[in-house]
Order: sequence, then C-alpha cells, then structure tokens
Amino acid sequence: MCDALGEIFAAGGNAKAAGRVGVCIATCGPGDTNLVTGLADGMMDSIPMVAITGQVPRRMIGTDAFQATPIVEVTHAITKHNYLVLDIKDLPRWHWNSWALA
Repeated sequence: MCDALGEIFAAGGNAKAAGRVGVCIATCGPGDTNLVTGLADGMMDSIPMVAITGQVPRRMIGTDAFQATPIVEVTHAITKHNYLVLDIKDLPRWHWNSWALA
C-alpha cells in the first residue's frame, strides 16, 4: 500500500477476515500519525494489530527534529501497549511481547 492510513485499515480488515494479527509498517512523522485513527478503531473493536513505525535518530528524539512526533505519547490511550525501542538488542523482546499482547 502507498499510505499508512490505508495500511492500518487493511491490517484491521485482514485481522478480522483471517482471524490473525494484522500488521502494518509506517515511517515516522506523517506516517505514524496517519495510523492513529485505525489504531483507535482497532482498540475499540478489539482487533489484534501490531503497528511498527520508524523514528528519527536516537540523538534527535525530543529535539523538534523534522518529522519527529511523540507517537508513544500520542497513541498511549488508544493502544494496549506501545514501545520505543532505544537499543536494537531489545528488539527481539519487544517483538515477542507485541505479538503476545495482540
């Protein structure tokens, strides 16, 4: 798909139709903010989804960098859980936790 808004609704539709976890990936900034409506819909309808987003370089988090959004804070109320992975070594643990929660 070409945009995150379509991707998140496709992930939700796939999860409902196939009976498995829906997955989508988006870039930071406009990509991750376009996921918000679909994530809220998924939370309200108990649709199992995992959304993976990009992030600005670690040293630029919180500096008002181009296309940086505080997506963890933005999505806190509309997700079961969300993670900001700061160390690549933590990725496997967060990956499996995400699937278990979905």
